[in-house]
Amino acid sequence: MLEAERKQGQFPQLEMSHLLYGGKEYFDKFLERQNFFDNHPMFKVNHDFYNKSRQDQILLNAERTIEAFKTIQLADPNYYTPNVLCPQGIFISTVHFAMVIPAFQVLASDEQISKWMTLLKNLNAFGCYAQTELGHGSDVQNLQTVAVFDKQTSEFVIHTPNIEATKFWPGELGLYCEFALVFAQLQVDGKGYGVHPFWIRIRDKETHKPLSGIEIGDIGPKMGYSVKDNGFMSFDHFRAPLDSLLNRYIKVSRDGKVERQGNPKVGYGSMMYMRNILCDQYTKFGGRALTIAIRYSLYRKQFKDDNKQEIRILDYQCQQQKLFPLLAEFYACVFGSVKIKELVNDNFNRISQQNDFSLLGLTHAVLSGAKANYTYFVANCAEWCRLSCGGHGFAHYSGLPVIFFEMSPNITLEGENTILNLQLARYLLKQLQHIVSKPNAVPEFFKFLSQETVKVDDVTSLDNLIALLGLNCAILTKYAAQKLMSHSDMKESWDTKSGIALAKAASTFIPYFNMLCFLDTINNKAKDTKTILTVLARIYGISMLLNNMQGLLLKNQLNSQQIKTLQDTRESLYPIIRLNALSLVEAQGLSDNSLQSLIAPKEGDVYMNMYNFASKENSLNKQQVHNGISYIQKMREVNAKL
Repeated sequence: MLEAERKQGQFPQLEMSHLLYGGKEYFDKFLERQNFFDNHPMFKVNHDFYNKSRQDQILLNAERTIEAFKTIQLADPNYYTPNVLCPQGIFISTVHFAMVIPAFQVLASDEQISKWMTLLKNLNAFGCYAQTELGHGSDVQNLQTVAVFDKQTSEFVIHTPNIEATKFWPGELGLYCEFALVFAQLQVDGKGYGVHPFWIRIRDKETHKPLSGIEIGDIGPKMGYSVKDNGFMSFDHFRAPLDSLLNRYIKVSRDGKVERQGNPKVGYGSMMYMRNILCDQYTKFGGRALTIAIRYSLYRKQFKDDNKQEIRILDYQCQQQKLFPLLAEFYACVFGSVKIKELVNDNFNRISQQNDFSLLGLTHAVLSGAKANYTYFVANCAEWCRLSCGGHGFAHYSGLPVIFFEMSPNITLEGENTILNLQLARYLLKQLQHIVSKPNAVPEFFKFLSQETVKVDDVTSLDNLIALLGLNCAILTKYAAQKLMSHSDMKESWDTKSGIALAKAASTFIPYFNMLCFLDTINNKAKDTKTILTVLARIYGISMLLNNMQGLLLKNQLNSQQIKTLQDTRESLYPIIRLNALSLVEAQGLSDNSLQSLIAPKEGDVYMNMYNFASKENSLNKQQVHNGISYIQKMREVNAKL
């Protein structure tokens, strides 16, 4: 049914695939690993998975992790995408490889790395990242777990002083890990030295039971990540050895002398690594949702035209309005994530190899905004894709609910999105000051803050869309700055008077950044895909302006005719995307097994797929007469007595 759709694509799909994955090498590696998941019997998608209990899902996921570990390097960050995108569920080692090991690389001394790194990589030291507590998450500096140095024994006494200080939410803590990277307030001789990481064995090597003085468990079911054992942990004056403190940047001698060295902000390094994964890898779940929704919209026909032929629902303009701006945004976020990955890796290497922190502020700011923007996009995209598929979108067999459930927590974890936007806002204000005091120090991405106005003839050209998006952010940043400065108490003003304006300003930066990356891809990387990418970029830029043009309206930078032009132009571009929609989503190279959807196969009868699952594979139908029928009779008996 879809072959004719594929033939009308107007660009070389393989070139687009290489752009989406950052090059031929990465796309080929994706296909190689996807092929492993497609052909291994344990990784064949089981649509009855959601009828299983959580405990059975967890055990099945553990078996799958073992099988994957036999064949592929789960720890290799260069080829991480298929490890999270293709399998059903998420491997039990994800946090260990994505957070614990990077933290070690940044925070541990050379001696500690030599002692532990091999053990970490082969899982002989399997750990979790225990930072978040019941009472504090984003506010890391006010964590309440304490690590008090005991001079008599040269040990740290790790203690949970109250319920709020209980470690809560770390993945792989509830059931599996033997070690934990515990973040606690270091205290020596009654003096506090801030939050630092301690590498601690928390379970017995032989029995796997919690060590004396430690209480551990799983926190229970939650929205998404059903197979992940997010856990809780509390300490009762637990004693940890002197070398448990990761000590590249702070050391405590046996007699209690504290020596600091390097930049205290180094702890951001490992958190940036995980946020980069959320931007670089998990953004592709938006593409998976779009593949399902667009394919289904081509299979699905509703209502007849004048020739009595049923119409594919993707031919309806309203359906295109739901999906095509999201498709353009997906491409924008992917191209933005490629640049962010380069920035994060450069910063990470400078810190770990040269003790160079010159890119830390820029990287932290851009990554904070991108994590907030991209994770929200993926959850929002999954929801709109689900809604665009009508009733079948609600069913797990569509493959869409699981994307929404699994991706929604990312809005909160590893930095709550509002907090991250405020962190970007702080950097925007700093650069706004530099525009006046030391303009040469302003990074290229932030030079737009000097703009006061722009004059454009065609508001829909790429260059003018970028200029307008930058001006919109600049105006809102200056507005937020004025609001912040209008109160004498800056802290109170930030917290209670100007937070909305600050977060709003920050939220408009990433669309501008994405457009710069989109244009860079078109000009410097694309060849025969330039034309279709330019159409997508225009749809993205127009959509971002129409969604949020508050700054431009405040300064009368857009009039009603220009707004109408933006709307009309976007609609005029939809027919081009309609011809190429299937090719644009299939450029991701996702197999049917990776899509995990019965309503969007590469070829086949979607209705027969759904019927066969309901009638033959749904385990609830294995009994011809279900045991629950006895309760119907009991209900009748109760009713008879009323």
